[in-house]
Amino acid sequence: MPSSLIYKVRNSKKGVFPLFRLLPNIVTLSSLCITLTAIRFSMVGDYLMATSLLLLAGFLDGIDGRLARFFNASNDFGAQLDSLVDFVNFGVAPGFIVYFWVNSYGEILGFDWAMVLMFAVCASIRLARFNVDLKDDKANPILEKYFFKGIPSPVGAALAMLPMVLYYEFDEGFYCNQILVICFLLTLAIMMASRVPTISIKKIPIKNNNFYLTSLILGSIIFGLIVRPWLTLAIIGSVYFLSIPITIFYFVKISNQAKK
Repeated sequence: MPSSLIYKVRNSKKGVFPLFRLLPNIVTLSSLCITLTAIRFSMVGDYLMATSLLLLAGFLDGIDGRLARFFNASNDFGAQLDSLVDFVNFGVAPGFIVYFWVNSYGEILGFDWAMVLMFAVCASIRLARFNVDLKDDKANPILEKYFFKGIPSPVGAALAMLPMVLYYEFDEGFYCNQILVICFLLTLAIMMASRVPTISIKKIPIKNNNFYLTSLILGSIIFGLIVRPWLTLAIIGSVYFLSIPITIFYFVKISNQAKK
């Protein structure tokens, strides 16, 4: 890249650095603005747009860290900013969006608001524990190598949209029942704050023999997201949620084998 295209930003401690190194923080802040806009759309009853924007914010959350590593722009400020934005994006916004959607069917004695509070509290616990675990040298090596500890907050936020995604694809159904939706979100909240092992796709080793099968599955998912996005998201969310008992079984099995 020509030096004339690299803008410099003054920093009192480190001299100057290229402006493009701010890109990860810009992406993080953009996801925050998108999430707040999603809440606004849910307040006026446009739940389809609200869900789409929240899922977009989750996608941006997945790439800001990679951008930071790619541009060698990782720093404490970016880590703190990402954590604070994650709390709003995945701890506050999902509860509010589902709250307004559930209330469109009628009020239910404050249980809907309790759902919002519980989801936010558990998400904050999840994020705080994640930050602490980054500096924990005594963490379970098996858990850290293959699994997440509890449901990650971005995944929890995406799963919170599952009843709404099913509604967009199949219209009315049992997943629109207010009590079931509230119980579902409360279960997600507890799972986020828990230490239950959940699958970490990026930590799954892929053998060379399975490369073509993996490529086929990923290609099918991308094709599905283009052709039938809500159905594809519903299938992915359902499979993930149903995989949790299987993940627990394999965690126990691997742990027992490691002790022998």
